[in-house]
Amino acid sequence: MTRYLKNSAAFGITGAIALAAEGALAASDGGGTLPQLDIGTFPTQVFWLFVTFIVLYIAMTKIAIPRIEFVLEERHSKLAEDLDKAGKLKADAEEVQANYEKALADARGSAHELVGAAKDEASKANAKAEAEADAAAVKKVKEAEASIEAARTEALSNVKDVVSEVAGEAVQKLIGVKVTKTELNKAVAAAMEAK
Repeated sequence: MTRYLKNSAAFGITGAIALAAEGALAASDGGGTLPQLDIGTFPTQVFWLFVTFIVLYIAMTKIAIPRIEFVLEERHSKLAEDLDKAGKLKADAEEVQANYEKALADARGSAHELVGAAKDEASKANAKAEAEADAAAVKKVKEAEASIEAARTEALSNVKDVVSEVAGEAVQKLIGVKVTKTELNKAVAAAMEAK
Protein backbone atom coordinates (compact mmCIF):
# COMPACT_ATOMS: atom_id res chain seq x y z
CA MET A 1 0.00 0.00 0.00
CA THR A 2 2.84 2.40 0.80
CA ARG A 3 4.49 1.58 -2.52
CA TYR A 4 1.28 2.60 -4.26
CA LEU A 5 1.25 5.92 -2.37
CA LYS A 6 4.89 6.57 -3.27
CA ASN A 7 4.24 5.84 -6.95
CA SER A 8 1.14 8.08 -6.87
CA ALA A 9 3.13 10.87 -5.28
CA ALA A 10 5.83 10.60 -7.92
CA PHE A 11 3.25 10.75 -10.69
CA GLY A 12 1.50 13.63 -8.93
CA ILE A 13 4.70 15.65 -8.65
CA THR A 14 5.66 14.93 -12.24
CA GLY A 15 2.18 15.92 -13.41
CA ALA A 16 2.28 19.15 -11.36
CA ILE A 17 5.67 20.10 -12.79
CA ALA A 18 4.47 19.37 -16.33
CA LEU A 19 1.34 21.42 -15.76
CA ALA A 20 3.32 24.30 -14.31
CA ALA A 21 5.77 24.21 -17.18
CA GLU A 22 2.91 24.26 -19.67
CA GLY A 23 1.33 27.18 -17.81
CA ALA A 24 4.62 29.04 -17.77
CA LEU A 25 4.93 28.59 -21.50
CA ALA A 26 1.39 29.81 -21.98
CA ALA A 27 2.03 32.83 -19.70
CA SER A 28 5.23 33.70 -21.54
CA ASP A 29 3.21 33.80 -24.72
CA GLY A 30 1.39 36.72 -23.12
CA GLY A 31 -2.09 35.30 -22.94
CA GLY A 32 -2.11 33.58 -19.52
CA THR A 33 -3.96 35.21 -16.70
CA LEU A 34 -4.15 32.19 -14.40
CA PRO A 35 -2.12 32.84 -11.22
CA GLN A 36 -1.32 29.18 -10.61
CA LEU A 37 0.41 29.08 -13.93
CA ASP A 38 2.44 32.22 -13.27
CA ILE A 39 6.08 31.25 -12.99
CA GLY A 40 6.60 33.75 -10.19
CA THR A 41 4.25 31.82 -7.88
CA PHE A 42 5.59 28.45 -8.96
CA PRO A 43 8.04 27.92 -6.05
CA THR A 44 5.33 28.56 -3.40
CA GLN A 45 2.93 26.23 -5.21
CA VAL A 46 5.56 23.49 -5.24
CA PHE A 47 6.29 24.14 -1.55
CA TRP A 48 2.62 23.79 -0.60
CA LEU A 49 2.30 20.79 -2.86
CA PHE A 50 5.11 19.07 -0.95
CA VAL A 51 3.70 20.17 2.43
CA THR A 52 0.23 18.89 1.49
CA PHE A 53 1.69 15.66 0.13
CA ILE A 54 3.78 15.07 3.25
CA VAL A 55 0.80 15.79 5.54
CA LEU A 56 -1.40 13.44 3.54
CA TYR A 57 1.34 10.82 3.40
CA ILE A 58 1.86 10.96 7.16
CA ALA A 59 -1.91 10.86 7.76
CA MET A 60 -2.24 7.85 5.48
CA THR A 61 0.73 5.94 6.92
CA LYS A 62 0.04 6.73 10.57
CA ILE A 63 -3.79 6.75 10.70
CA ALA A 64 -5.62 5.31 7.68
CA ILE A 65 -3.35 2.44 6.65
CA PRO A 66 -2.90 1.06 10.22
CA ARG A 67 -6.67 1.13 10.68
CA ILE A 68 -7.19 -0.68 7.40
CA GLU A 69 -4.50 -3.22 8.36
CA PHE A 70 -6.14 -3.64 11.79
CA VAL A 71 -9.53 -4.24 10.19
CA LEU A 72 -8.03 -6.71 7.70
CA GLU A 73 -6.18 -8.57 10.49
CA GLU A 74 -9.36 -8.64 12.60
CA ARG A 75 -11.28 -9.94 9.64
CA HIS A 76 -8.63 -12.54 8.91
CA SER A 77 -8.53 -13.70 12.54
CA LYS A 78 -12.35 -13.74 12.69
CA LEU A 79 -12.46 -15.83 9.51
CA ALA A 80 -9.82 -18.21 10.87
CA GLU A 81 -11.72 -18.45 14.17
CA ASP A 82 -14.99 -19.07 12.34
CA LEU A 83 -13.34 -21.72 10.18
CA ASP A 84 -11.96 -23.42 13.31
CA LYS A 85 -15.41 -23.33 14.92
CA ALA A 86 -16.97 -24.67 11.74
CA GLY A 87 -14.40 -27.49 11.66
CA LYS A 88 -15.10 -28.35 15.29
CA LEU A 89 -18.85 -28.21 14.72
CA LYS A 90 -18.48 -30.40 11.65
CA ALA A 91 -16.43 -32.92 13.65
CA ASP A 92 -19.04 -32.83 16.43
CA ALA A 93 -21.83 -33.28 13.90
CA GLU A 94 -20.03 -36.23 12.32
CA GLU A 95 -19.52 -37.76 15.77
CA VAL A 96 -23.18 -37.26 16.63
CA GLN A 97 -24.19 -38.77 13.30
CA ALA A 98 -21.88 -41.75 13.88
CA ASN A 99 -23.35 -42.22 17.38
CA TYR A 100 -26.87 -41.95 15.94
CA GLU A 101 -26.14 -44.50 13.23
CA LYS A 102 -24.56 -46.84 15.80
CA ALA A 103 -27.55 -46.46 18.12
CA LEU A 104 -29.89 -47.04 15.17
CA ALA A 105 -27.97 -50.17 14.16
CA ASP A 106 -28.02 -51.39 17.78
CA ALA A 107 -31.75 -50.72 17.99
CA ARG A 108 -32.34 -52.59 14.74
CA GLY A 109 -30.26 -55.51 16.01
CA SER A 110 -32.18 -55.55 19.28
CA ALA A 111 -35.47 -55.35 17.39
CA HIS A 112 -34.43 -58.28 15.18
CA GLU A 113 -33.46 -60.27 18.26
CA LEU A 114 -36.76 -59.43 19.97
CA VAL A 115 -38.72 -60.33 16.84
CA GLY A 116 -36.78 -63.61 16.55
CA ALA A 117 -37.41 -64.40 20.21
CA ALA A 118 -41.10 -63.54 19.83
CA LYS A 119 -41.34 -65.75 16.73
CA ASP A 120 -39.63 -68.63 18.57
CA GLU A 121 -41.92 -68.18 21.56
CA ALA A 122 -44.98 -67.98 19.32
CA SER A 123 -43.95 -71.08 17.37
CA LYS A 124 -43.37 -72.95 20.65
CA ALA A 125 -46.77 -71.81 21.92
CA ASN A 126 -48.36 -72.79 18.58
CA ALA A 127 -46.66 -76.21 18.70
CA LYS A 128 -47.84 -76.73 22.27
CA ALA A 129 -51.37 -75.57 21.41
CA GLU A 130 -51.33 -77.80 18.32
CA ALA A 131 -50.22 -80.79 20.36
CA GLU A 132 -52.92 -80.07 22.95
CA ALA A 133 -55.51 -79.66 20.17
CA ASP A 134 -54.36 -82.93 18.57
CA ALA A 135 -54.57 -84.71 21.91
CA ALA A 136 -58.02 -83.23 22.56
CA ALA A 137 -59.15 -84.21 19.05
CA VAL A 138 -57.84 -87.78 19.50
CA LYS A 139 -59.61 -87.97 22.85
CA LYS A 140 -62.84 -86.65 21.33
CA VAL A 141 -62.55 -89.09 18.41
CA LYS A 142 -62.07 -91.97 20.84
CA GLU A 143 -65.00 -90.75 22.92
CA ALA A 144 -67.08 -90.39 19.75
CA GLU A 145 -66.06 -93.87 18.59
CA ALA A 146 -66.93 -95.29 22.01
CA SER A 147 -70.24 -93.42 21.92
CA ILE A 148 -70.91 -94.68 18.40
CA GLU A 149 -69.99 -98.21 19.43
CA ALA A 150 -72.28 -97.95 22.46
CA ALA A 151 -75.08 -96.57 20.29
CA ARG A 152 -74.49 -99.34 17.74
CA THR A 153 -74.51 -101.97 20.40
CA GLU A 154 -77.67 -100.49 21.87
CA ALA A 155 -79.20 -100.17 18.43
CA LEU A 156 -78.29 -103.77 17.64
CA SER A 157 -79.74 -104.97 20.90
CA ASN A 158 -82.87 -102.94 20.23
CA VAL A 159 -82.94 -104.31 16.71
CA LYS A 160 -82.66 -107.82 18.10
CA ASP A 161 -85.53 -107.14 20.45
CA VAL A 162 -87.62 -105.54 17.72
CA VAL A 163 -86.75 -108.29 15.24
CA SER A 164 -87.56 -110.90 17.87
CA GLU A 165 -90.91 -109.29 18.55
CA VAL A 166 -91.73 -108.83 14.86
CA ALA A 167 -90.61 -112.37 14.07
CA GLY A 168 -92.65 -113.73 16.99
CA GLU A 169 -95.73 -111.87 15.84
CA ALA A 170 -95.14 -112.86 12.22
CA VAL A 171 -94.77 -116.54 13.18
CA GLN A 172 -97.86 -116.37 15.32
CA LYS A 173 -99.89 -114.76 12.55
CA LEU A 174 -98.54 -116.95 9.80
CA ILE A 175 -98.39 -120.30 11.50
CA GLY A 176 -100.44 -119.64 14.54
CA VAL A 177 -97.72 -120.93 16.92
CA LYS A 178 -96.60 -118.86 19.83
CA VAL A 179 -92.77 -118.94 20.20
CA THR A 180 -91.04 -118.06 23.48
CA LYS A 181 -88.87 -115.04 23.77
CA THR A 182 -85.64 -116.99 24.44
CA GLU A 183 -86.18 -119.14 21.34
CA LEU A 184 -86.82 -116.05 19.23
CA ASN A 185 -83.64 -114.36 20.59
CA LYS A 186 -81.56 -117.46 19.75
CA ALA A 187 -82.98 -117.63 16.23
CA VAL A 188 -82.39 -113.89 15.59
CA ALA A 189 -78.83 -114.07 16.98
CA ALA A 190 -78.05 -117.08 14.75
CA ALA A 191 -79.46 -115.28 11.72
CA MET A 192 -77.43 -112.11 12.47
CA GLU A 193 -74.20 -114.02 12.93
CA ALA A 194 -74.74 -115.81 9.64
CA LYS A 195 -74.65 -112.49 7.80
